[in-house]
Formats: sequence, structure tokens, C-alpha cells
Amino acid sequence: MVNIGAWLFRNRGWIPVPAVVTLVVMTEPLSLWTGLGLGMMLLGPVVRVWGVTHMGPSARKRDANVEKLVYTGPYELTRNPLYMANIWMHSGLGVATIGPLAGACVGLAYFTFYSFIVRFEESFLERRLGEIFRSYRNRVPRWLGEAAPVHAAAPKGILSQRIATALRAERTTLAVTVIVTLMVLIRSVKLG
Repeated sequence: MVNIGAWLFRNRGWIPVPAVVTLVVMTEPLSLWTGLGLGMMLLGPVVRVWGVTHMGPSARKRDANVEKLVYTGPYELTRNPLYMANIWMHSGLGVATIGPLAGACVGLAYFTFYSFIVRFEESFLERRLGEIFRSYRNRVPRWLGEAAPVHAAAPKGILSQRIATALRAERTTLAVTVIVTLMVLIRSVKLG
């Protein structure tokens, strides 16, 4: 399972592309679900930028290499805020293009996809950081749930600079989200 997670981790940026293209092609006429799904899609990048503001641009790297554990901001609530944001965005795409059942199916598929990756990452973090990671893992849920206070110091650096760095690091995600949102809107309006 860890080997599958390692492969998925290295290729996590392009693996969703076929599903995204398929969902855009299957877009149905404009409806209330379109608006709800697009709203879900647009919330995801906000959470991602919040996470990258705390983790830094290293969150975008393709190799597992960690110097320190990040446990501030969204990392106080969940160990995987970026993956949760991705699941939320892709579920929103399913809702926007086909409807709520598609959103639930897409969400389940992406939850499974990221679960493999998370197991790989957690195995790596435990080997690399030992008791520091185990303590964090015992306090903060993998996905969502009740988290014990971590009492972490705020990240170093000026907030506006950290946000600017996060926006630069997330520019691909932001651009793709805007493009896919526009494609779904245009397609759903043309269909009905």
C-alpha cells in the first residue's frame, strides 16, 4: 500500500486530469447544482492557499522531503488540509457538472486516492521525524474530527509575504480552477 501511495504521490498532479476532462465533457444544463458545485470548487483554493501560507511552497514539491513538521493554521484542524481541499474541489466539480450523486462518487474516489498518498506520507514522516510526528498524529485527526490543542507558535515571516508566496506557489491550482469553472459555466449555459 505504501508503494502505491509513493507512486500516486509522485504523480498526484496529473492523475486527476482525465476525470476533470470527463466531468467537463459530461456537463449538464445550468441548474442550482451548477452554482452549488462551482461554489464548492472555488472554496478549495482558499483552503489550499491558507495551508501553503503555513507550510510554504514546499507543499508543491514532487518529492517527499521534510525538514520540520507544520502544525499551525489548518494543520491544527487536520493533518491533510490540502488534500481535503482537493477532495472538496473535485466533489464540487462533480456536483456542478452532473449533480450531487456524481459529487459524492467523485468525492469517494478522491478520498480513496488521497488515502493511499496519506499513508505513504505518514510512513515517511514517522521515519523522518519520529516522536514529533507521532505526538502530532495523536493530537490532530487525519481528516476531520476533534483535535487536541497543539499550542504552536505562529509561522515565521510577515503574513503578507507568506500569502504572496503561497499565491505564487498555488498559481497553477488557481488558474486551473478558474479555467475549469469558466468551462463548466460556458458549457452549462450553452446546454440550457
